[in-house]
Amino acid sequence: MSDTGELIKWKTDAWKDTGMVAWYAKRMVENTSTNMLKNQIEMNLIARFAVGQDVLDVGIGTGRGSIPLAKKGMNVTGIDSSQAMLDETQRQAGGAPMTLKVGDVRDLPVPDAAFDFLVSLNVMVHFPHWQEVLLEWQRTMRPGGRILFDIHSLDHQEAVHGKTEYARKLAEIAQNPQEFGNFMSMARVEDLVAWADQHDMHVVDIVPVGAFLGGGAINQWLRNELEDKFWWKRLLTWIGGDQALFDCALFMEEEIVSRLTSRATCRFMVVLENAADPAANQNWLAENARRNQLLAGEFDETALCRLLPLKSPDFQARLASHLERERNRLFAYSLLNVIQKKKPGWDLMSFLPVNVGELFRNWQRQDSIDEQAMQIADTWHGTGQFAEKFTHHDVSIAAGMEYFLVEKLLMAHFKVFSGVRS
Repeated sequence: MSDTGELIKWKTDAWKDTGMVAWYAKRMVENTSTNMLKNQIEMNLIARFAVGQDVLDVGIGTGRGSIPLAKKGMNVTGIDSSQAMLDETQRQAGGAPMTLKVGDVRDLPVPDAAFDFLVSLNVMVHFPHWQEVLLEWQRTMRPGGRILFDIHSLDHQEAVHGKTEYARKLAEIAQNPQEFGNFMSMARVEDLVAWADQHDMHVVDIVPVGAFLGGGAINQWLRNELEDKFWWKRLLTWIGGDQALFDCALFMEEEIVSRLTSRATCRFMVVLENAADPAANQNWLAENARRNQLLAGEFDETALCRLLPLKSPDFQARLASHLERERNRLFAYSLLNVIQKKKPGWDLMSFLPVNVGELFRNWQRQDSIDEQAMQIADTWHGTGQFAEKFTHHDVSIAAGMEYFLVEKLLMAHFKVFSGVRS
């Protein structure tokens, strides 16, 4: 068996353990961090793109993607490689009628052209042979039927890290049994569109998802400034217990992130239709390239407003409502501040409610002063000309002194602190 074959077998067998199934089932209903936000994004996309009456859920897991469809009266067939997982699906479905079968993602135990809609959540991300899998899934679709699945974005990784380096790293993981647990399948939109053209399928949409979900879907654009910071991770945990923050994050995902490009997020949701339309496919690809060029270039307010509903009265009203709460403001500011640092010529604050824009600009000024003061203090005793005097047997004895120095800098140099503590 090839290295790729060993990886496929490892991934297929990984969820057959009853202990793993129990852990996964618990995790899917935990209202912690961004887990429920991810679920809601996926459920809304299913509701948006589902067609017909007969549904096939491949890698059904605990059934979270299709149990709601069964409860609406749709005919749902669920496939999973694990009988233990199917048993859990049946338990969670309650009385909702579903047909459940053990099967493999590239050898489905169902007839040809039997379904209108195929959904597969968190499945394709595990398998390197996505082209073969898609061919098998297409076999089950009626004319005009749709396939919806998620996969990690190679466009995103290559935009941040470069093509050569990341492709090499991905290949190494796929060939090393010790790394199989870390393997996540990735695709470029150009390759997906080429596959669709070759097999007479129409790319309905490829939707970026999960700009700030953390966990296994880290946004590489935000990694150094946010994703690796403990304070940001703590902020994300609040999403699970704060409905207003949850609603704000969902609003930003669905009204802003989903309208961006394949380079914007670590993962995207692919929607294919079983009908040939090469012209539409090329139009979609050209539009994605246009958006990439817009987001990589200089600030163009008119073009940006064609991409995002930033000046729409409805969008503005909803945004203002979400930003009434302090925690939501901190969340939005943290994201905007990173974008402004990466794109200093982009005046995104101008699209905010006036009072919030003024507040965020003031926060930016304060952050800038704090960063300068900390840099001066750290250089002074950490790496500067006095560093040696504050080291004894290679151990710094100046830890904590930067706080007093920063205070003096804020008072005497920046003149933004009186020294009075309330």
